[in-house]
Amino acid sequence: MTATAVLCVILATAPTAPIPKERADAEKVVGTWKLIKSSLERDDAIALTIELTQGGKMTIRQSSNGNTTVYEGEYKVVKNELPYSMKLPNGTVKKETLKIKKLTETELHVVDPDGIQEDFERVKPEKKED
Repeated sequence: MTATAVLCVILATAPTAPIPKERADAEKVVGTWKLIKSSLERDDAIALTIELTQGGKMTIRQSSNGNTTVYEGEYKVVKNELPYSMKLPNGTVKKETLKIKKLTETELHVVDPDGIQEDFERVKPEKKED
């Protein structure tokens, strides 16, 4: 048997290391999320989406009456928390840490420091037509 064949056999039979939960959650949270429910009374005419990218960038889009406001910031996943910072239109920076209550492939439930729970569902990417 050649050295290459032996190496392939060793690699194929070696147990794979489990993915740490923190890393798995950091990968699972990446995507676009639409707010579907909030414990804070709010106007149903306001649409809110959050886009979380692989590189830790966050974009929030809030639409109401045909007007859209975009906020940009950064986030990371640390255990069951999602600390973020976001630049507001007046130039100040908002920083807070959300507690992740539920994270699946399709759902993200978070609670902010004031106890407000917000439930998001993943927005499926639009299929591009050729």
